[in-house]
Amino acid sequence: MASTDNGWKLEQSWPGLEADRDGVEYSPSKLVKIANDLWAKYPEVSGIDPTGKRTGATGATAGSHPDVDQHRFALDAFATQLEGVRNWPGGQTFAGALRQSHDELSKVYREVNEKLAIAFQLIDVGAGNYERANVANES
Repeated sequence: MASTDNGWKLEQSWPGLEADRDGVEYSPSKLVKIANDLWAKYPEVSGIDPTGKRTGATGATAGSHPDVDQHRFALDAFATQLEGVRNWPGGQTFAGALRQSHDELSKVYREVNEKLAIAFQLIDVGAGNYERANVANES
């Protein structure tokens, strides 16, 4: 069993410990570069910078993109007009459906942004774990 000063211990038969035998080719530096490249694009996609600050429009909610917020404002104006049409209950129903649809899509969008952030972090952490496993293997 390989061991290091930091307490890491790995079984010799663990897949990936012998790259030639297992056909594994990992590069921690490439993984870190991938994570950094993804993080660089994250504000553009999510409307939030990596520190959690909004880059979106004023009044944007955390995790929402400026375009999503602008569409909400336009949708609310349109829905209000629909609800104002007299003797047309379908307008109120349609307005409610529009608002609910937008809310659900926004919720999914925020969840996707959260999952993207987690994936980027896992790639970065995975590079560090691989580096520690490599050190343990060489001991």
